Amino acid sequence: MELFIWLLIFAVSLAALLIGAAWFSAAASRFLNKAAAAGFAAIAVGAALPELALALAAVLSGRPELVLPIVLGSSVANIFLVVGASAAAAKNLPIVRECAEAEAPLLAGSAAILWFSAADGIVFFEEGLLMVVAFLVCVVFLAARGRINRFTPRDIVAPGFLAAGRGLVEIVGARFGRGFDGHAKNTARALLRGMAGAVLLALAAVFAVEALAGAATAMAISPVLLAFSVLAATAALPEIWGSLKIITKKRYELVMGNVFSGTAVNVLLVTGVAAMFSPLPVGASAAAVGLPFFAAAVALLTVSGFSRKISSGQGWLYLFLYLLFWAKLFQIF
Repeated sequence: MELFIWLLIFAVSLAALLIGAAWFSAAASRFLNKAAAAGFAAIAVGAALPELALALAAVLSGRPELVLPIVLGSSVANIFLVVGASAAAAKNLPIVRECAEAEAPLLAGSAAILWFSAADGIVFFEEGLLMVVAFLVCVVFLAARGRINRFTPRDIVAPGFLAAGRGLVEIVGARFGRGFDGHAKNTARALLRGMAGAVLLALAAVFAVEALAGAATAMAISPVLLAFSVLAATAALPEIWGSLKIITKKRYELVMGNVFSGTAVNVLLVTGVAAMFSPLPVGASAAAVGLPFFAAAVALLTVSGFSRKISSGQGWLYLFLYLLFWAKLFQIF
C-alpha cells in the first residue's frame, strides 16, 4: 500500500511538472520572442525545464547524487529511445546538413565537457559555471545561424495529451507538450500564467523527488536506479509521441534537430546550474553505466550524422541498446 501511494504521488507530480513547465515556458517565450538570442534561450531553457527543476529539487533536498542520473538517464533515453523509435517508424530518418555540420559538434563538445568534469568523481562549482557559459555560447551560435527562425514556439501542433482537448506545441528539445494555446491575449494573463507555472513547477519537482525516494525505499532499491530509468523514460514519453507526430507530417529534420539541441542543452544547462548550488557526486552507477552509455550514444549519433540518415535497422539497434542500458543498470546480466 505504501508503494502504491508513493507511485501515485510520483505520477501526479510528473504530470504537474510538465504542465507547470508548459505554462512557464509559454509566458517566457511570449516576453522574449522579439530578440533572437533571448527568444532562443527561452525556448532552450523551456526544453530542459522538467530536468532542471528536478535537479534543483534534488540538490536543495540534500540528494545531489540524483542529478547526474537524471541528466544521463534523460540524455540516453533522448538518443537511444527517441531516435530509435522515430527511425523505426520513419524507415529512413534523414539528418539535415545543418545538424551534421553544426549541432553534432556542439553535442559532442557538451558530452566531452561533462565527461572530463565527471572524470574525478565529482562535478564542482567551477565546472558547473563552465557548462553554463558553454550553454550561453551555444545559444548565441545557434541563434546566429537562424535556428530560432526554424524552431518557433508555434512550429508543431501535437494532440493535447496534457491539456484537455487543446493543441500542444513542440519546441527545441521536444521534452514535453507545451501549452501555447493562443489564449493569453494580454500581458497580465501571460504573466499570471508564468507565475503559476513557476510555482507548480517548483512544488511538483519537490514532490517528485520525495516520491522517488519513498518508492525506492519501499521497493528496497537505490533511488539512483529509479532516477536513471523510470524518471528518464517517463520524461522521454511525450518526446517520443511528439517525434512520431512530426514524422506523420514528414518534417523529419525537426526530429533530429530536437535531439541534437535538446540533449546538449540538457547536459550543459541542467548539470551546470545544479553544480553551482552543490558539488555533484558521480556515483558508481553513473561511472560504470551512465557515462559509458551516454558517450556511446553521442558517438553513434555523431557517426550517423556523416551518412545523413538513420535507417530502420539502426533505429532497432538503438532500441536494443536502450534495453541493454536498463539491463546493465539493474544488473540483470
